[in-house]
Amino acid sequence: MTDSVDKRILRSKTALKETFVHLLFQKPFQQLSISEIVRQANYNRGTFYAHYATKDELLHEVIQDVLDEFIRQIQYPYQSISKVNLKEMRTDDITLFTYLKEHAALYKLLLSDHVQVDFRYQIARAIENLFLSEYEYELEEGTLIDPKWLYIYRAHGVAGLLIRWIEEEFPTSPQYMSTQIVELMLLSTEVFHVKREPSAK
Repeated sequence: MTDSVDKRILRSKTALKETFVHLLFQKPFQQLSISEIVRQANYNRGTFYAHYATKDELLHEVIQDVLDEFIRQIQYPYQSISKVNLKEMRTDDITLFTYLKEHAALYKLLLSDHVQVDFRYQIARAIENLFLSEYEYELEEGTLIDPKWLYIYRAHGVAGLLIRWIEEEFPTSPQYMSTQIVELMLLSTEVFHVKREPSAK
C-alpha cells in the first residue's frame, strides 16, 4: 500500500470520526444514521463501509482513540523512567487533569446519555489494564495483599475520582487534583470512626 493510499484512508477515517462526534453533540447515537454521517462528511456510503461495518464499529474506534490518548496522559510523568517514587513525583509533570479539562466537552459527551455505552466502566478498565500490564508495586514482605486486587482497587478509585471531577464541572484546578491523586496513592489508614451513635446489641 502506498503512502498516498495510506494518507487517503487516514484522511477519510479522520473525517468520518470527526463528523460522527460533531453529530453526537446534536443528537443521540441511536438517532444517527450512516447516511447522515457520510453526507455531513462529504463522502459516500461506499467509503464508510470500506472502513466500518456498522456505526457501532465507528463508535468503538472513536472511544478507543480517546482511551488510547487518555492512557498516554497517565503514562506521561514516567515515560522515560523505570522506577517511580510517588513521594518524589513532580505534580507539574502530571498532564492528565489539564488534558481532561481541555477536552471536557468530549468526555462529557461520552459520559452522557447520547452514547449508549458504559464509558465510565471503560475508563476504569483502561486504567486497570494499564496498572496490571505496566505496574509492579514494591509491597512489604509477608503482605496478604494480592497485587491484582490492589491494582483493580486503585484503578477503579482513580476512575471514580476523575469522572466525579468532570461531572462536577472541574470545581478545583488541575494542579490541585494532581497533588490530590499523588497523596491518595500514598495514603494508608488503619483506623476510622463511625459518625453515628453505635446501636445497642
